[in-house]
Amino acid sequence: MPTAVRALSSALAVLALAACTSPTTDDAAMPTRTAPAPTGISASLTPADTPPCLPAGTATVTTGPADAPTLVSFTGSGSNAVLLAPQNQGDACQWADELARLAGEGYLVASFGWSADGERSFLGAVDVLRSLGATGVALVGASKGGTYAAALADELAPVAVVVLGPPAAFDGQDAQSASSSYAGPLLVIASTDDSSVGVDSSRDVSRADDPSTFLELPGSAHGVALLDSEHRAQVQQAIDDTLAAGFGA
Repeated sequence: MPTAVRALSSALAVLALAACTSPTTDDAAMPTRTAPAPTGISASLTPADTPPCLPAGTATVTTGPADAPTLVSFTGSGSNAVLLAPQNQGDACQWADELARLAGEGYLVASFGWSADGERSFLGAVDVLRSLGATGVALVGASKGGTYAAALADELAPVAVVVLGPPAAFDGQDAQSASSSYAGPLLVIASTDDSSVGVDSSRDVSRADDPSTFLELPGSAHGVALLDSEHRAQVQQAIDDTLAAGFGA
């Protein structure tokens, strides 16, 4: 287990034990999975069970209204944070490998599942990272998640944005670079023969005056599938390079 993940797991265990401590020694006082969240988490967030698909050491909370909550899972530690936004109807399981990989590289990393209000889910996940002490947040998204990342960059002021196969518009979100004043590190990655989102639509999310913001790869892999394709190493390196530029590494 990476050091950052191990540190977070220890913090969770200590907080859970502290929250359940009482003068009695009755077994009922033992901690449970519904113990309070770790220090730094807003009291309005509710601890939740972590999906078994996610790496060991991952913690999970819910945020948003009780009748339509957003499940946010996070791992790693530090003030440099990365949000991994899933595809339409997806959740954190789509990003399980990247959660572990980026946490191992020293980032605080989170992903989430979409509620009926996509914008509220996205913003809520960013708020979770900031409540954990993140001073800089990079946005990485696939397909719908990429559209939201690019479209909300003006509002959220991320240190970097990386998007995989994003449509230029989705759910009323306009991700076109021509509509954005975000000027930080940006990388759009798309497949030439993506049948889910046309490559030209993804290209509109990149900056027309800066070809370095668009990486077109051969094949038909869409969104997170790029990380399971023959281009996996290249895509991961491109993500790492953009994050490094954003965080000034």
